[in-house]
Amino acid sequence: MNKILVIIIVALLFTVTAQHKGCSPTYIKDDTVILHDTTWKVHDSLIIKKLKIKEVIHDTLPPEYIADTNYPKLKAQYDALVVAYLAKNIYADTVKLDTLGYVAVADTLHKNELLGRSYKYNYKIPTVTVTTTITKQAPPKGALFVGGGVTGNKNGLNLLQGGLLYKSKQDKIFGLHIGINGNSQVVYGVQSFWKIK
Repeated sequence: MNKILVIIIVALLFTVTAQHKGCSPTYIKDDTVILHDTTWKVHDSLIIKKLKIKEVIHDTLPPEYIADTNYPKLKAQYDALVVAYLAKNIYADTVKLDTLGYVAVADTLHKNELLGRSYKYNYKIPTVTVTTTITKQAPPKGALFVGGGVTGNKNGLNLLQGGLLYKSKQDKIFGLHIGINGNSQVVYGVQSFWKIK
């Protein structure tokens, strides 16, 4: 009789272990509210970069730049060209980056060269934050568990047992177990647990 009970309990433990590895719990989906929050990171800076000449194009001289044979007129021509040559011309333009902001470009020309280019930009990059709020929890359900256990000390096994546990909707747990002690006697019992917090 005791050997048959031991075999039943061992088979029960083996079955529980096999089911535990192969089962995946099913959950009821909660009602959730998903909120999207957007924050903006502002970039505002100044960059100066000197550019190299990519290509030089020579064109035919227009009549006003052909040297005059009269010296006073030639001198006036020269002076006007020197003023135009040494002047610093600043060209500015603003490029809009859709709804994010803008980039302002300023080019400085001096002695027929691009002396400098500066960028001023002010734009905002959005950062999206998603917040999930659970407004309704899944309804509580009862659950039935099957399992077993062993008890022992340094002298060997004292108790081999198997049993059932039931968890109610109110998170109370009730259990029944049966087993064999170290003296080959059949033992059984009941258990009850309450949720503290």
